[in-house]
Amino acid sequence: MSIHASMQDACTAIGIQVPRQTKLGEWVKCPVEGKGRGNGSGRVMVNTDGKTGVAYNWITGDSLRFSEAGTADAVSIQPPKRDMEAERREAQERAEVARICEAIVRAAQPAQHPYLAAKGFPEEMGLVLDDLRPLIPDHQLGRDIAFRLPEGDGPWLIVPGRVAQQITTVQIIGPDGGKKNIYRGAMKGASHRIATGRETWVCEGYATALSVRAALRLLGRSATVLSAFAASNVATVASGLSGSIIAADHDKPLEQLHGKGTGEFFAAQTGRVWTQPPERGDFNDMHVASGLRAVAVHLREVR
Repeated sequence: MSIHASMQDACTAIGIQVPRQTKLGEWVKCPVEGKGRGNGSGRVMVNTDGKTGVAYNWITGDSLRFSEAGTADAVSIQPPKRDMEAERREAQERAEVARICEAIVRAAQPAQHPYLAAKGFPEEMGLVLDDLRPLIPDHQLGRDIAFRLPEGDGPWLIVPGRVAQQITTVQIIGPDGGKKNIYRGAMKGASHRIATGRETWVCEGYATALSVRAALRLLGRSATVLSAFAASNVATVASGLSGSIIAADHDKPLEQLHGKGTGEFFAAQTGRVWTQPPERGDFNDMHVASGLRAVAVHLREVR
C-alpha cells in the first residue's frame, strides 16, 4: 500500500478530508467532513521518513497512525497547537450560517414538489421555497453562500438538518433532483426526522428515508426515521442513538475503502445493525424499480 492510500484510509476513518498537499515533519490543516473546505480542524502529518504519519480530528479528538503497511490503532499523540483566534472566527461563522439556515426554513412553506413526485411520493408535503437569494445577507460569508447556491430556477425543496433541535444546515433540492448542502453548514451529527416511533432507523437521503418509513408502516412497525445526508454522517448519527438501525445505500465498491461501498464502509464501523438493498442503489431506487412491497419484505427481517 502506498503512503498516500494509507493516509486516505486514516483520514476517512476519523472523518477528515485528505489535505491537498503535505510537508514532511509538519502538521498540515485540512477540513473536517461536513464542515466545508474553509475549516481547518483536521490535521495530517507525514513524518520525515516519508513512510509513516498521523491523522488528527481536532473536533472529535480522534487520531490514527498510518504507514505503508496500512493504518494502525488510535494512539495517544501530542495534538497540534490550537489556534484560538481561528476557532473563535469559526464559531462566529457557524452561528451566522445557522441563523441563515433558520431564516430559510422559516420562509419555506409546506407544499408538494416535483422531486418528491419523481421519487414515488406525489402527495408528500415538504418545505418548499421559490427563491433563496433574498434570504442571504449581503456580507462576505453571505456572498460566498450565494455564489454556491444551486443554479437554475425553483421551486426548491428545503431539508433542514438539526443537532439537538437546532438547525445547523439545510439541503437544497431542485425540481430536477440536483442536491446541494448549504455552504459552510455544520452537517456533522445533523439529521432530518420524518417520522417518530419505537424503533429508530437512520438513512442517508431524504427519498430513501421516505421509502423506509413507508415500508415500515406497511409492516405495521412504529419507527423514528432520520435522513442524515451523507454516509459518514449516517454513522455519526446512528452511533449516538442506542439501538438504532442503519438503512445504508448499496454503493459502488472503492479500493480505498478496502473493496466496500461508502454506505457499507461507514455502517459497518458503527457496530449497529444495518442493511442495504440487494442491488446497487438505495432503498428508494429499490422502491421505484420493484415496488414498496419488495422493500418491506427486505426490511421485515431486520431488527
